[in-house]
Amino acid sequence: MLTIIKYTIKEMARKRALLFVALLTAGFLAIYGYGLHMVFKNTANSDNLTNVFYYIQYSQLLSAGLYFGSFIVAFLTVLTSVSAISGDVESSAIYAVLVKPIKRYEVVLGKFIGYGIILTVYSSLFFLAIIGLNVATGNKLTFQFSNILKAMFYFDLGPIAFLSFVICMSSILSTVNTGVISVMAYGIAMIGGILEQIGTLIPKGQGQGLINAGIITSLIMPTDVIFRKMTSELLSTSEGFSFMTGGLFGAQSQPSPYMIGYIFAYIVFLVIYGSVKFTHRDL
Repeated sequence: MLTIIKYTIKEMARKRALLFVALLTAGFLAIYGYGLHMVFKNTANSDNLTNVFYYIQYSQLLSAGLYFGSFIVAFLTVLTSVSAISGDVESSAIYAVLVKPIKRYEVVLGKFIGYGIILTVYSSLFFLAIIGLNVATGNKLTFQFSNILKAMFYFDLGPIAFLSFVICMSSILSTVNTGVISVMAYGIAMIGGILEQIGTLIPKGQGQGLINAGIITSLIMPTDVIFRKMTSELLSTSEGFSFMTGGLFGAQSQPSPYMIGYIFAYIVFLVIYGSVKFTHRDL
C-alpha cells in the first residue's frame, strides 16, 4: 500500500489541475488581501464604531475568506481525485497496478491516503494564508493558538470527508458519473447548510422544516456542518462567546458531539464500502 501512496502523491503533483488550482488560489488570495487592506484602511480611523461592531464585521470578513477558500479546496478535490480509481479502470492502467502482492482494497486505501496527504497540506497552508492576510492587513481579532489548531483541524477535515465520498464513488462508477454526483452532493450540502441557518432564525418553530432539510443534507455530505464547526472554534472567545452566531457564514446551531462522531464514521464507512465494491468490481 505504501507504493500506491507514493505513486498517488507523485501523480497528483504532476497533474495540471494542481497547478491550475494553485494559480486560482494565488489570484483569490491577492484579491482577498487587497479587499481586506481597503476595508481595514477605511475603518482604522473610525472611532465611533463600537468594539462589538468591529468584531462582528471582521469575523464576517475572515469567515468569508475561509468559506470561499474551502470551496477552492473542494474544487481541487474533485479535479484531482474524480478519476482516482475509475480513470485507471477506463484507461486499463489498473492492470499494471494490480500486481501481486498488491490487492484491490490496498489501491483504494492507498489512493485515499495519498490524496488525503496532499489535500491536508494544501488546505492547511490555505487556512494559514487567510489567517495571515487578516493579521497583516489590520484585523483586530485576536486568536488563541489552541483555537487556530482546532479550526485548522476542522478546515482540513472537510476536504477529507469530501474525498472519502469521491473515492467511494470512483470505486463504483465511471469518472463522469462520479464527477456529477460529487459536485451535486457538495452543492446540496451548501444549500442545506444555508437553509438550516435560516430556519434557526425563524421564530416559534416555523423554520423546523428548513432545519430538518439542513440536517438531512449534512448526513449526506457533512462538509457544510464541518465548516460551521470550524468557524465556531476559531472565533469563540475564552469566555465562551462566539462572534459567529449571525450572518451568512455564521453558525446559529452547533453540531452535536454525536454529529462529529458521525462524520468520522462517515469517512471510515465510505472508504471501506468503496474498497469492498472495488474488490468485487468487474474490470
